[in-house]
Amino acid sequence: MERFFLQEMDEVSLYWRFFRSMTPETVHAYVEQIPFTGKGAVFGAYAGSRLVGVAELAAIPADPRCRADSAGPGGVPACADIGIAVSNYQRRRGIARALMERLVQHAWTRGIKRLQVSTLKANHPMIRLAEAFGFRTMIEQNDELIMHAFRPVGFIPQPLLQAAKDMAPEESCARDEQEQGTKPGRRIVCPVLLMDRKCPD
Repeated sequence: MERFFLQEMDEVSLYWRFFRSMTPETVHAYVEQIPFTGKGAVFGAYAGSRLVGVAELAAIPADPRCRADSAGPGGVPACADIGIAVSNYQRRRGIARALMERLVQHAWTRGIKRLQVSTLKANHPMIRLAEAFGFRTMIEQNDELIMHAFRPVGFIPQPLLQAAKDMAPEESCARDEQEQGTKPGRRIVCPVLLMDRKCPD
């Protein structure tokens, strides 16, 4: 995953994702602490066998409304933060939308009640994407927007996708399409649930 951040994204894209300048050392430190399991989830979007997008879901423990036992069984957090990054070379192909769709569905199915997106005010594509999925601006501070979306009343959970540790991305995509009833090859990219930072890339 470090290769994705360092080779697929430039300094500007990294700044828009992390709100600060990133170096190989800070990217490494960030990837090391990503919650791939438990209270978090990470999806990777693949074009063939190449990792071209990453979407992350992480609990917000500092928020008193997000205590681990307040949303559902198994320590599911009440609310979580979303982060999405897409390769500079794969823009305007629906990758961010595919990642957002899969991540939001995963969060609501797990029982999370509120999702949060933090973005720079100048990041108009991210703002439009979030609004398309029901996010609304709750807080404006300096150059940043904090947007929230709430789990729809009457939401019908879908089977949670399981990470495939020993599958190639293409095999995992084919399995997910079969489980979700998606026509094979429908997507330009395929969001796959990742198990650890050593994902195929």
